[in-house]
Amino acid sequence: MSGSAAWWEREERGSVLGIRILVWFYRSLGGPIARVALLPVVTYFFLTASAPRRVSLEYLRRLHASPEGAGVFERPPGMRQVFRHFLEFGLAILDRVGFWIGSRFEFEVVGQRELERVVADGRGALVLGSHLGSFDAMRLVAADRAPIAVNVLMFTRNAERINDMLEKLNDDREMRARIIQVEPGTFHHVMQVKACIERGEVVAILADRIHPNEAERVSHVDFLGARAPLPQGPVLLAGVLGCPLLMMVGLRRSGRRYEIHVERLADRVILPRGERDASVTEWCQRYADHLATYCARAPFQWFNWYEFWEEAGDGRR
Repeated sequence: MSGSAAWWEREERGSVLGIRILVWFYRSLGGPIARVALLPVVTYFFLTASAPRRVSLEYLRRLHASPEGAGVFERPPGMRQVFRHFLEFGLAILDRVGFWIGSRFEFEVVGQRELERVVADGRGALVLGSHLGSFDAMRLVAADRAPIAVNVLMFTRNAERINDMLEKLNDDREMRARIIQVEPGTFHHVMQVKACIERGEVVAILADRIHPNEAERVSHVDFLGARAPLPQGPVLLAGVLGCPLLMMVGLRRSGRRYEIHVERLADRVILPRGERDASVTEWCQRYADHLATYCARAPFQWFNWYEFWEEAGDGRR
């Protein structure tokens, strides 16, 4: 990874103002007009955010060159595709505003039975999410289709103002997920997760980004044809808790329609003594393979705007 600031150290950089503008348009004029207003906002950030442009281009070119991405693009992606990536991000934020103010969306769930099994078993579950698609859409479906408490383990200090502003848009308790805040240097959040699972609840975690207290606990995997670090924490948690391990992604398909995929990665994660590190890395690689497959299904919806691979490159082999 480069010597640039870690993602959790970066400020929100004008995002609050942009979201406030979109909220005003969404509430005053409705979703269709807000989508029109989105274009100049996205154009502004596209022109001024050089680092995200670079990161986007690297990701898109790596996807193009990977086996998973074969046939996704007709030619190596350029700035036109990067702008499309920025625009999809803007649409995802706009839909997030729609979720919070109670607009109606259509959800198609692939793997509904896995949610039903979690409820029936009563063992709770750890759900691996990602920065692909909409985490809010995924969480809303889990809460709606499975009558079970949904908790979210996350680090929010780099986006506190955005999260606070969105929460003020809606008093619906179902929308307000139970947030378990990652506290760097402590294990208090781990004990909270354990208590949730013991109550038969679901805990969701974004597993494609390293939290500040996990910098030394990473596994190096192949993701889209290059070496990349993934946090070991989610797999270690699953091993300790002995609960089912699921993966969910919420992909935006068109307009107000989302496709939610639910997969059971394991009924229980077993990490043999003496082979724990190798076993954890195998699980991280399995997650990376699934994530790569979903990236190919929705190539412009992986919203990880930070340098991800250990060696920067142009995405070619």
